[in-house]
Amino acid sequence: MDTLARLHRGLLALDTGGDTARDNDPAPVPPDAGAPPAETVPRQRQPAGKRPAKGRRRPAPAPTRAQAVARLPEQAAPAPLPEPAAPPADPAIAAIRETFGYLSDAGDAAAGFFYGQLFLRQPHLRQLFPAAMNEQRDRLLRALGRIVETYSTPEEMAAYLGHLGRDHRKYGVQPEMYEAVGAALVATLRAFAGDAFTRQAHDAWNQVYEAASSMMISAAERDAEKNPPWWTAEVVSIEHRADRLAVLTIAPDQLLPFTAGQHLTVQTTRWPGVWRPYSIAGMPRDDGLLTLHVKAVPGGWVSNALVRHTEPGSQLVLGPPLGTMTLDRAAPGDLLCVAGGTGLSPVKAIIEQAIRESAMTPRRIWLYCGARRREELYDLPDLWRLADAYSGFQLIPVTSDDPAFEGMQGNVGRVAARYLPSAGCDAFVAGPRAMVRETRRVLERAGLARERIHFDDALLADGPARYAGCRRKLGVASKSS
Repeated sequence: MDTLARLHRGLLALDTGGDTARDNDPAPVPPDAGAPPAETVPRQRQPAGKRPAKGRRRPAPAPTRAQAVARLPEQAAPAPLPEPAAPPADPAIAAIRETFGYLSDAGDAAAGFFYGQLFLRQPHLRQLFPAAMNEQRDRLLRALGRIVETYSTPEEMAAYLGHLGRDHRKYGVQPEMYEAVGAALVATLRAFAGDAFTRQAHDAWNQVYEAASSMMISAAERDAEKNPPWWTAEVVSIEHRADRLAVLTIAPDQLLPFTAGQHLTVQTTRWPGVWRPYSIAGMPRDDGLLTLHVKAVPGGWVSNALVRHTEPGSQLVLGPPLGTMTLDRAAPGDLLCVAGGTGLSPVKAIIEQAIRESAMTPRRIWLYCGARRREELYDLPDLWRLADAYSGFQLIPVTSDDPAFEGMQGNVGRVAARYLPSAGCDAFVAGPRAMVRETRRVLERAGLARERIHFDDALLADGPARYAGCRRKLGVASKSS
């Protein structure tokens, strides 16, 4: 088990008692700190695809279709496909991949068995979880899949486990509980992998779990020295911008440190114990206020509570900020931002940061902001304000189902790929899961390197499709086939 031993040592070596330098940086000051809020509706209604006039300089227009076609041969050449990863030589890693394949195929059955084993061993742990366990079962396999995906890259795995350990604090998870979780995991692997769960597989999983739990416990302990496990917050204002969509401004009871591009989980008094993630739509502010863009989805417990049953003075509970789709302030390079729907939230935060740091790190910024119809482009007035503040920022609204729209039309990701400014820019993509995956694919085909496409992987996980993707990435065949 040389490879797993090196992983274990690597993870423990990374556990040096601090977060990344970016997490420890002082929060940047927003450009409009202390200024009155911008108008949310222009005084004179303008077409959504056009910028308000008043003598202000119009940004450079997006290329015409003819210009785009002329540019396609040199800018949209398919990127070379990466060579397939060689199969692992270490039999212990092969054993982990194989046995995880049985769990991912079993899906809810394996997750249900795991929680049954856990609550049988520690009945008092049941109170830490919501009454409806469906979403929790998905999270278990997503977390295991992420660990299996990243165990060959200790830095990536350590970052993920650090976020997970800090997030577990809001549930009241204590270090001694990890032992019961490990025992339930082994029992589940033995039950579903059968003869494939050999002594070698048993030892390999124990070693990986020991390293992973140590990382999570250490991250939680370090976080407890400076932050609460959760924040209570009050809704200051709520603006209904479009059908089923609202912008909430909330005031945490104490400073909530975060980095532009991150998300946090929200719990409402209407649904205790149920948490849902929402990206923070802006940079850290001097007054400590946060803004969330929320769209009520059919059957969404928390989203409907926030949009339809929340008013100024309503109380919320916030989990810790998470996510790695952040902008390295020291890294130069132009930015291509692609946002669909309320995926604008983290992208807008990153753009604000880039504009704030433009004196030290000048960048050109393109934002392709997509929605189905013109009225769903809910934040254009504030985006035009950002364009006024920084001449290097170009805003391109795009609609996919509005023939009368005067601006760009089509799939926002494909439009952005068609007009890709250069293969040397960094792309930040956020929105519905299918849109993010499609945009990543077309940007790669247009010539943008995979490592230059940034997104929040934690917000893409969605049950069986995620497990299947993990199996393909690991080269694990379906056990039912």
